Amino acid sequence: MLLTVFRSGFVLLCISVLFIAAIPPKDNLADDVLKYTNQFRKSRGLAALEMRNELNTLARKHSEDMANGRKSFGHSGYDKRAVQIKKVFGSCKTAENVAYGATDGKDAVTTWKNSSGHRKNMLGDYRYIGIGTARNKRGVIYYTQIFVR
Repeated sequence: MLLTVFRSGFVLLCISVLFIAAIPPKDNLADDVLKYTNQFRKSRGLAALEMRNELNTLARKHSEDMANGRKSFGHSGYDKRAVQIKKVFGSCKTAENVAYGATDGKDAVTTWKNSSGHRKNMLGDYRYIGIGTARNKRGVIYYTQIFVR
């Protein structure tokens, strides 16, 4: 009887381990981009940006479109995203940063910090941020930040 319980427990443990191994690890790229963006803002005496799921969805879709080749790298479709944002937030100011090829969130934020237009967006008078990332077939990561006030 004890052997049977042990075997059942062992089988259950093996199944649990296999199930856990099959779940892909959480992708923390968006969290890293938020962390380093807000550290940069704080170093300049600015308030932290609040991440919003509605904006994350738009940013992720744009990154996916670029990664999958449905849109070229850049801001194509920005006007449509801005209209969608205004439906949720009302009259507001928006901006967007995009990047690709950075290996992690810190690298993406460093790239933006070194570009005057992107830097201006990160240090702008905004309250909310959306962040989306996607990988293409070769593993290259595309990043989108959307800023809203």
